[in-house]
Amino acid sequence: MRFLETRIAKETGTLRLTKTRGNGQLPTTYAILSHTWEEDEITLEDIENGKANDESVKSLAALASLSKLRGACIQAAADGYEYIWIDSCCIEKRDPAELSEAINSMFVWYRDAAICYAFLRDAPNELLTTQAKAEFTHHKWFTRGWTLQELLAPAEVIFFSGDWLKIGDKRLLCLLLANSTGIDKDILLGERPLTSASVARRMSWAAKRETTRPEDGAYCMMGIFSVNMPMLYGEGGEKAFLRLQEEIMKVSDDQSLFAWVDLASPLDAIKGLLAPEPSYFLHSNTIVPYQDWEPRAPYASTNRGLKIDLHLTELADGEYVAALDCPVPPDYEDSTFLAIYLRKLSDSDEQYARVRVGQFASVRRRGYLRTIYIRQKPQAPSPEGAYLHHHVQLRTGPPPDIYQVVSILLPGRMALPAALPSRDSAREWVPAKWPTVFPMLRKPMQLSGAIIFQNKGHERLALMIGTLGGFDIAFSVLELDAELDVAQLSFKAIQGQFEPSTAGRFEHPYHSVRVSATPVLQTSSKYYMVDIGIEAVNLSVRDIAKQAYDIATGSGYDYHRSQDHSVLLEDKKHADKTKRKLAKKLSIWKRLLE
Repeated sequence: MRFLETRIAKETGTLRLTKTRGNGQLPTTYAILSHTWEEDEITLEDIENGKANDESVKSLAALASLSKLRGACIQAAADGYEYIWIDSCCIEKRDPAELSEAINSMFVWYRDAAICYAFLRDAPNELLTTQAKAEFTHHKWFTRGWTLQELLAPAEVIFFSGDWLKIGDKRLLCLLLANSTGIDKDILLGERPLTSASVARRMSWAAKRETTRPEDGAYCMMGIFSVNMPMLYGEGGEKAFLRLQEEIMKVSDDQSLFAWVDLASPLDAIKGLLAPEPSYFLHSNTIVPYQDWEPRAPYASTNRGLKIDLHLTELADGEYVAALDCPVPPDYEDSTFLAIYLRKLSDSDEQYARVRVGQFASVRRRGYLRTIYIRQKPQAPSPEGAYLHHHVQLRTGPPPDIYQVVSILLPGRMALPAALPSRDSAREWVPAKWPTVFPMLRKPMQLSGAIIFQNKGHERLALMIGTLGGFDIAFSVLELDAELDVAQLSFKAIQGQFEPSTAGRFEHPYHSVRVSATPVLQTSSKYYMVDIGIEAVNLSVRDIAKQAYDIATGSGYDYHRSQDHSVLLEDKKHADKTKRKLAKKLSIWKRLLE
């Protein structure tokens, strides 16, 4: 630890550094400076290279910095302090080890200082008017992250204006400071320890503060929570803040750590249990924990996320409220619990995520205590890849009075899985003797099942369902000969006709087939919910010949009624198209039979 020698600076204007004594002990008494940095600060390197003087500085910002350092030394010397520590010039920032040690020790260094000078350039010299007080409390010094611990840690803080005129000390200004910062007066004065404030309350003090480097938003709060962690500049502000909260969890079970909101979050956002940044605690200043009135299982960071025991009350659609061990502000009524909303992401491993992050809930009666896991970057289980079981479940299909299921072919005897609940039941179009759910075989290019449809004109087609690459469902459609005996058709015989494709629409001479599959996960199984639509696009030669025979023999053929009953389509566009095609074909047959 290095110090500036105040007497030499006061007498000669020269800045000279001295290190701690050989045994590493600090001076018995020393002053310390709290300030906001200039754009061009005088550094340790400048002082050691003899460039911290009027002749060497090249910018107005550097000149302002030099003036500030000299002013701090002169004030400390006048107050009888031989040494002063200033962060901008007493740390070798090119040495990562020294920088890390300084940042981890800074709260202690400010706490142990005999006096702290808070230098507020451009602040009013005295606070005699409301406007002057507002200018003071809105000064840049009160918006910076590092100055929060510099206000809290020292027993004595004296505020100075840019002219080094005394504005007042922390004790004299404590009410003004408490109102502007949200920090309790007795904590500011050291009459109550920092630990008496909840984790959420301490976080709220930093919610509006900023730092130049994003990681410092977390690093500047280590001393406030009495934790230490390595400096990893480049990791980003969010990762640094998450590490800070993980360190806090190692020494505290205060569940107000989870009492934050994000008012700007989308309604459908899902998040972890820890806040990404201090600003999320802006509205948490009044949240306090219940004292240790019941045993709590320790939290644990695992490869499945944060493991924690919470009291859950189920709402609907997989959502729950999780009661925190905190009363509900602002009234703090007896037997009330602040709560947050969670959504269950997986049945198999108790994975949850925080939802409705823009609001809190409250409960009087807590649900059952459950051990759950919450990843910081939660994601719903991915339907991609392999699961223990893959199943096909038929869901919607064509109206049975138009296209009837006459057979479902499967590869021999097999255990059939249970169907998932669904608003649309395949039983509306699949006869009871045929299954609506069957296993999906995962060998590439493997047929798993075939559904045989037949319409009123005895036109038949097979919709085949199987795999393309092993884990991707695929389909194939085959129009069957009308004279084919369906009872004699086997799975083995049709398997050779399976030409899998992931396309959702299949166009054939007389039918257009639409098919889609929606993956739904259920514990260790993946279900493909299959929806099928079939349209007739042409009449077969057999149907045309029959209609021609009716016309030629005068057997009571009704053209309009024939159209209505021979082709039933799902929409008017296809119906009109088919009518035009049919009229053209009938006119040809009329001429042929004259």
